[in-house]
Amino acid sequence: MISFVRNYLAGSIPEATCQMDGWGNLYITKGMPVLSTEPGDAPGYPTLACHMDQVQTVHSHDFDVCREGDVLYGWSGSNGRREGLGADDKNGIWICLQCLKKFPSLKVFISVGEELGCMGSNRARMSFFHDSFYVIEPDSKGKGEVKVVLRGIPCASEEFISALGTEENGFAILEGKTTDILPLTLNGIGVSCANVSAGYHSPHKDDEYTVIPDLLGSLAYVENLLTRLDHRFPHQYRTETQKKIGSCDVSL
Repeated sequence: MISFVRNYLAGSIPEATCQMDGWGNLYITKGMPVLSTEPGDAPGYPTLACHMDQVQTVHSHDFDVCREGDVLYGWSGSNGRREGLGADDKNGIWICLQCLKKFPSLKVFISVGEELGCMGSNRARMSFFHDSFYVIEPDSKGKGEVKVVLRGIPCASEEFISALGTEENGFAILEGKTTDILPLTLNGIGVSCANVSAGYHSPHKDDEYTVIPDLLGSLAYVENLLTRLDHRFPHQYRTETQKKIGSCDVSL
């Protein structure tokens, strides 16, 4: 997947620069920082994130992607069985690449080892995000979901949640489990993050499948966010202990 992404960028989006760290995480930047609509706010980038690894590691030699109507699934003809599609999170990669082609200024972080406990994002080069306005991660099952609280930890400000425009776009705010935006938040990214549906269903299983209208709907929503949200949305997570320390009077 690292080779695929880098080769795709070189062939289809040559104006984008791509750097890789020692873990295999990819840091992609296209264009110059855009002016913020907020007075006093520094220029920056809308930012997307996704991951390259998948749970399914064994495929038959004749593994193929099949389509029936609006559904994509993995199939082995020799074994007569469904095999994991890996749409978690190849659908997210596809959304990110489509947005890189469309938008003149954008950053994308593509991680390794998300399925092993967010190994890549836990070790991400955080300086990459210093001029990010926010981070949108298309890596959630199904359709119409936006997750801004993961494992009970808020990853976004109330201002950002309101600006997501979920209801008018057919999406709903839900709580979620671990994805890459959680370690980014815990590691002090300093901006709001959200995880959105990417059109895949039954993830991590052999009968995983993608519903094409769901995927296209998620792409349209992400493009809508990148078009509308044009300034920085600060968010800093602090533990209860940090909050107590910060409120203490330590003067002598």
